[in-house]
Amino acid sequence: MSFQFNRGIKDIKPYIGGKQKREAQELYAVEDPAKLSSNENPLGVSPEALRLAEKSLPGSNVYPDGANLDLRENIAGEFGVLPENVFVGNGADEVIYYAAMVLTNDGDEVVIPEITFPIYEIAFRIMRAEIVKSSMRELKIDLDDILRRITPRTKAVCLCNPNNPTGHAIESDEIYSFIGKVPHGVLILMDEAYCEFASPERFPDSVAMLKKGQKNLLITRTFSKVYGLAGFRVGYGIGDPELIKLMHRIKLPFNISLVSQNAALGALEDKKFLERTLENTKTGKAFIYSALDELGLQYTISSTNFIFIDTGLDGDLVTEKLMRHGVIVRSAKNYGTPTHIRITVGTKPQNERLVEALKAIFKSSGFK
Repeated sequence: MSFQFNRGIKDIKPYIGGKQKREAQELYAVEDPAKLSSNENPLGVSPEALRLAEKSLPGSNVYPDGANLDLRENIAGEFGVLPENVFVGNGADEVIYYAAMVLTNDGDEVVIPEITFPIYEIAFRIMRAEIVKSSMRELKIDLDDILRRITPRTKAVCLCNPNNPTGHAIESDEIYSFIGKVPHGVLILMDEAYCEFASPERFPDSVAMLKKGQKNLLITRTFSKVYGLAGFRVGYGIGDPELIKLMHRIKLPFNISLVSQNAALGALEDKKFLERTLENTKTGKAFIYSALDELGLQYTISSTNFIFIDTGLDGDLVTEKLMRHGVIVRSAKNYGTPTHIRITVGTKPQNERLVEALKAIFKSSGFK
């Protein structure tokens, strides 16, 4: 084609999601595989979210509130901020994209850890930013190295806490010290998609810092994980009103459907479902950790609803073998960790199926 395309697209590697059930069914004739590849909530959707979503269906002939005001007011109430501090997106990914669009000019630099969620790099590359990769300390984000890489051209730093795909969470003291050292003209994009699973005693209260006047923070969260609304696509950002106002200026009109907005409102009210999800995750992680210890497999202690496992083998090969056993997990080769896989904590039967498959692979095939 003779078109001159956006040169920011040139070096973008497309985002690759977790494998779907259909793939395992078609390739290996597996009935009802356990999908543990995308960190979805295995308990399903919050019942209160479903109730409000279904209730709103007859009104779907009318456009939803383009300002998402009810949802923004309710999110603001949860955190003690103003609706002007809240932006609602079609998943947290959309919030990240709009932040990149508002912030970035050609040649600006953005610092992103070497092993983390790939959407940050995609969003900022589209805007023709130069991506500066910070180093890891083993599998932990090195905050000091991020600080060392900030220059007068740096427009933002991206920090996923707890980090995806490793599951490691940076604790309060480290985060507070880091935020205090970042220049005020550099935005800290603090992605807290999995924060509900982390220990509340040790996890930083980034919203409190924003409320105390830390203007260069944009905190992103999602309804996809702990609330079970991955298919509804609702995420949000909490930040300085000036930034939020600019993001609203460029966002697509009616970006969140009527049904999705109501599902999110219901999810916010459903504290029982939240508690059930957290308890299921805690119990499931303990069960899987025990099996991994028995098999002698190394893993990262997780502050999320997934576990990052070093199989010692080709991650793609292990992923394929598990799929043959009816368990779909995520190979972490694309994160630059070729022997790792990432598995979502499922229901008790799903976790048992996973453990049986791991034992069959690592005990019976001569891998161990």
